[in-house]
Amino acid sequence: MPYNTDIGQMLDADPFELAGSIFGAVFAGVAIGDQTAYGRVRKQLRARFGNPRWSDPHSGVYDAVALQTTLVWERALVATRAHSGVLVLLPRGTRLLAAPDPVAALREFL
Repeated sequence: MPYNTDIGQMLDADPFELAGSIFGAVFAGVAIGDQTAYGRVRKQLRARFGNPRWSDPHSGVYDAVALQTTLVWERALVATRAHSGVLVLLPRGTRLLAAPDPVAALREFL
């Protein structure tokens, strides 16, 4: 993945649209109650907005947007963080995974 980023585009993205649009990729192959790595959120952000260098002063922005995305999922009761830092798919999350329009479904859950 090339080292280029579009921090402005990431910060301007609608948090609910972003959360809905990457949910399926983050939780692909995950069953209800199962865990997935929190790093998968950041991986999806890098795929969409570019890959920062470790020395990039904006690399913390990715962490903040990843946390914001997780908070949207928690608010909608589709996923949550476990004490160990992993993400857990909640029962409602299976409905979001099956939704033809995950962004619209996420907005309905809110």
